[in-house]
Formats: sequence, structure tokens, C-alpha cells
Amino acid sequence: MEGINIKPRVVDFFAAVLVFIVAAFTINGVNIYIDENTIYITKDLDEYEKNIKNMEDIINALKVEVDNEKKHIASYENDNYLDNVININSQIEELKFFNGFSDVRGPGIWLTVSDSVSEDENLDIMEKIVHDVDITVLLNDLKGAGAEAIAVNNKRIINISEVVCAGPLIRINGERVSAPFFISAIGDIEELYRAITEEGTYAYNLKNNYGMEVETKKVYNMSIPRYKHHGNDSGVDHKVKYAEIAER
Repeated sequence: MEGINIKPRVVDFFAAVLVFIVAAFTINGVNIYIDENTIYITKDLDEYEKNIKNMEDIINALKVEVDNEKKHIASYENDNYLDNVININSQIEELKFFNGFSDVRGPGIWLTVSDSVSEDENLDIMEKIVHDVDITVLLNDLKGAGAEAIAVNNKRIINISEVVCAGPLIRINGERVSAPFFISAIGDIEELYRAITEEGTYAYNLKNNYGMEVETKKVYNMSIPRYKHHGNDSGVDHKVKYAEIAER
């Protein structure tokens, strides 16, 4: 019996039919599995995408808020820094004021002290001359009466000022000055005036016992310059050599 002889064109035809059938079943199979669950899942994915988009919007908004807060903090820190600088400068000016490194004005007295013109032969020549100790005692009396600022011949007296004899002259803040001596003091006018004019005071004795010329005048608005050392207009040339800050 002879074998069956199938022509190539017939084989191609059957192959094409087979491919069509398989494809049809495959397509139908896919359609079979697109049910309600698949539709719900698709809807859920859309919701997830929307939620993610909303979260991105929220995150971006938070980033903007964070940036604004950083700017606010930076601005606050700058303002706080400026406040600190202003406060420090204010404290420096206050220290300068209380320590005599600022020009001041106010009520007080004007005191003039000159060598004695007495003809009393019992007085020694040295007793008729105004000495550094005389000026120092007068200054202490004024300080004791509450003087807030003092100057001698327009030279501010502070805690580092020197009032010492320099021959026939007196050296004040590094500069020699001669009589008459002009002392200006700012403070309570009546208290200062009494410290100079009342009986028993040092100024009273200079005038009445030694014949020195002592004149006192009340002044209701006087000016006293800041401390200056001779040869230095800034007045800040005093250097501490021996004292140091003590740690607690």
C-alpha cells in the first residue's frame, strides 16, 4: 500500500487554520478573565494614582512651608543678633558714661581756688600756695557730696587721674596746670555747695584760715568733657600692667 502523499499547499492551509483556531481560543480566553474584579482593580489603581498625586502636592506644600520657616528663623536670628549688638553697644556707652569717657552736662557748682593773698606774717610761704593735696581733698569732699562728674581746669577727673605736684605747678592727667584752679562738679547743687561753703569744711578753712581765694558759684547747666590724657585725644591710653581678672 502506497503512503499518503499530502501536497505542501494543503499542509500550509491546515497550518493556517490551526493558527487561527489557537489565536481565537487565546483571545476568547483573555476575554473570559476580564471580569468585575479586574475592573475594580483598575479603578483602585486610578485612586492610588490620585492619592499619590495628592500626597506629592502635600509634600511640595510642606517643603514650601519648611523653606518659609527657615527664612523666618534666619530673619529672627538676624534680628536677634542685631538686638544683641545694640544691647552690647548700649552697655559700652553706659560704661563709658559712668567711667568718665563721655562728655556730660548738668547742674552743679563752679569752684575757683587761688594762692593766698593774706599778709599774715605768721603764715609760711608754703602755706599760702595751693598744693596738690589741697586739690585732692577738695575733690574728695565733692565726691563725698555726691558729685557725678568732676573736672579741674577742664580736665576730667576719674579713678585713674593723677593730681600731683610738679614743681610750682600741678600735673593733672599728664599735663601741668597752674593756679588759679577751676573745679567744676555736676550733682545736687545744694549738697555740693554745702560741701564747700559750710563752716568746718576744708574749703572754708583754706579761705578763712589761710587767706586763699575760694569762690563758689551755683551753675544750673554746665558741661564737663570726657577724660583725656595729655597727648592722646581719645583718652584711652591707660594700660593695666599688674591687675588681672580673677577667676571664680
